[in-house]
Amino acid sequence: MGAEFVQFSLTPILIGTLAAIACALPGNFLILRRQALIGDAISHVVLPGIVVAFLVTGVVSAIPMLIGAAGAAILAVLLIEAIKRFGRIEPGAAMGVTFTSLFAAGVLLLEQTDTSSVHLDVEHALMGNLESLIWLEADGWHALLDPAALAALPQPDAFGPD
Repeated sequence: MGAEFVQFSLTPILIGTLAAIACALPGNFLILRRQALIGDAISHVVLPGIVVAFLVTGVVSAIPMLIGAAGAAILAVLLIEAIKRFGRIEPGAAMGVTFTSLFAAGVLLLEQTDTSSVHLDVEHALMGNLESLIWLEADGWHALLDPAALAALPQPDAFGPD
């Protein structure tokens, strides 16, 4: 039982726990500033950045996709602030307009460009795919201290299998 837990469940649980810890402080801050929608908005606006990164590089790789997603997120924050200040509307409305527009632009880019040869899974890009992180080299709890087993930890793949 211990080996199966370490192989199939430990890695996703640890990654989910670390992500929850990392999101706790900024999440509380955003709630207090009444900007809870920003997390949802940023998670949706990364799609056009991911698609543009693929179109520019032609490869499905973590670093270009991360750079594209970060660029799209920064663009979204700038657009939200511009709409909020120049449009004199509340932050929630500015976020809603921005994230729906940029997400729609990402879907249009995905559908209108030649991405049929590659599997860009929108759900995995938006929400991740922790259940695919299986650590096959782990055969028990002692693998947590074994450098060879640790070297074989699964590599994240935000877009799922081809």
